[in-house]
Amino acid sequence: MFKRKTVFIVGAGGSKEVHFPVGGELKYTIAGKVNFSFADGFNLSSGDRKIYSAIRSREQAGIRDFNPWWTAGRMISAAMPQASSIDNFLHTHSKKPEIVEVGKLAIAASILEAEKSSPLYIDTRRRADLDFQGLPTTWHTIFVEMLAEYADADNLDAIFDNVSFITFNYDRCIEHYVAEALRNYFLIHQEQAYELASKMRIFHPYGQVGRLPWPRNADGIPFGVDLHPPHLLNLATQIRTFTERIEDHAMLEAMKDTLAEAELVVCIGFAYAPMNLDLLSLMGSERSVGRVLGSCLGMSSPNQLAAADAVRLAFRTSNVQLVHLSGLQLLADYRADIMG
Repeated sequence: MFKRKTVFIVGAGGSKEVHFPVGGELKYTIAGKVNFSFADGFNLSSGDRKIYSAIRSREQAGIRDFNPWWTAGRMISAAMPQASSIDNFLHTHSKKPEIVEVGKLAIAASILEAEKSSPLYIDTRRRADLDFQGLPTTWHTIFVEMLAEYADADNLDAIFDNVSFITFNYDRCIEHYVAEALRNYFLIHQEQAYELASKMRIFHPYGQVGRLPWPRNADGIPFGVDLHPPHLLNLATQIRTFTERIEDHAMLEAMKDTLAEAELVVCIGFAYAPMNLDLLSLMGSERSVGRVLGSCLGMSSPNQLAAADAVRLAFRTSNVQLVHLSGLQLLADYRADIMG
């Protein structure tokens, strides 16, 4: 268990370890999904059929002309080579509703597909729980080992007291893996594991593809589910642009309060993008973070120095250490240090 207040900040690189696309890969997946064209002016010849059907389901609201959505999709597709990510593009065009809606639909569809393709997916036709024997070792594995160390199976209520997550990913890998791992390690029933995992404090600043169907989420979305088009349209509303997130003052304050209480912040697969650091920034307040330890695998030395400076400013601390390690290597090599 964690002895001191610890916050994990997780970016796309954190989900990459379980085969999710990072920003560059995701934007090209999305580019293909929204490049709508019609061979005879009516029948879809390119673009994702499920997204197409989700948009067409707006006919129930009396909409008859869908050309603005098809045009928006083609604009998104054409712009992806210049976009650092789909999130940045939607922020740039936040006042263009069709672009934002088509972009959110593409994100939701792509992430659900990635969940289904992930080794974390449970094919309920074959089994009811996750097969840990066939899983690769990832940072999630080490995290649960740390969480479970010295824990008492008969007294688990406080297991998450000192740990919180801020994830910039739309997927539910962390919640899903942790719940399944708790069930497997502590030999508890699935419902009990879900109830316990629901106590974990986790922020999704940019939203998520629905909450998992745990006991308190009767209308939850199963991990990797194949949604019907109208449901996909509803799910897309849970994706948030940067513009929408800075307007959610309650969530931002709760997130910053959690950061300010942290003795240690651990960054996993986080690119330290200015837009994301702005959401987390404690500048302009008297609050600060104790220490930051983060991965920066694949980052050049100049970019690493710039990222470290940006983190120092955002979190108002001089104690920042960025290391060229994956999330898995970071938690494995700094395990004793992180646990305190």
